[in-house]
Amino acid sequence: MSDLQKNIVEKTLKEQKKTKRELASFLKIKENSINRTLKNPNISIRKLEKIAEFLGMEIQDLFFDKNLSDSSTNEFRNTNVKEKENQMTMNNLSEALNRSTKTIENLVKIIADKNMVGNSN
Repeated sequence: MSDLQKNIVEKTLKEQKKTKRELASFLKIKENSINRTLKNPNISIRKLEKIAEFLGMEIQDLFFDKNLSDSSTNEFRNTNVKEKENQMTMNNLSEALNRSTKTIENLVKIIADKNMVGNSN
C-alpha cells in the first residue's frame, strides 16, 4: 500500500469515526497487525477490496485523493498516459529492432549462400 493509500484509509476512518481496531476485525486480522498491513507495499488486491468495502468506497477511490486539486489529479493521470505511450513506443521500437535483426540475419545468410554457390564453381 502506498503512502497515499494509507493516508486515504486513515483519513476516511477518521471522517467516518471508525477505528483501525474495527478495520482489523473486519479484515479478520490481529489488531496489532493493522499498521503493518496498511504499510505493506505488496498488499493484495483482495485486501484492498475488503478495505474499500469496509470504508464504503470503490477500490479506485484508494488510488486518488478526492481532496487533491483537479489540476494535480489531471497532472497525475497525464503522467500515467505519457508513461503508457512511452512504453508502447518502446515496445514498438523493440519489435522493429527484432524485425530488422531478422532481416539482417536473412541478408547475411543469402549473401553467404551466394558466396558458397559462387565458390563451388
